[in-house]
Amino acid sequence: MSFREKMHWASLVAILLGFGFYFFTLHTIPHTSHDYYIGLLIGVIGFIIAVMTIAAIIFAIQNSKDAHARADERDRLIHMRGTHLAYYILVLGVWALAFAAHYGHGMFFLLNSMLFVLVLAECIRIGAQLYHYRKGY
Repeated sequence: MSFREKMHWASLVAILLGFGFYFFTLHTIPHTSHDYYIGLLIGVIGFIIAVMTIAAIIFAIQNSKDAHARADERDRLIHMRGTHLAYYILVLGVWALAFAAHYGHGMFFLLNSMLFVLVLAECIRIGAQLYHYRKGY
């Protein structure tokens, strides 16, 4: 596995664990305590940054030559395909949230839904990139 593919795996796992915890907590604690959610969101972002930093250090130590290699044509194509797919998810989510806002959903719901759409699009992007790395693009 290349350095980039390993980093994609690490980021997907970190995002799924961090935001999975956030969205699970969102449904278990009443949303009257907005300060709690801001602290929780900062903690989740800190967790993801920490996991990604540790993973980058470990993977770079394992194979420093691959970690410093420039992205080749295959890496750029894989990135483009993943981003292309995630863009459609993001656009559909934005339209869905526009309709939800029109029909009177509260700000707390809309902000967390927007965060969910962003996280979903990012997971789709990373998942598509991992698929293409495995497929052999």
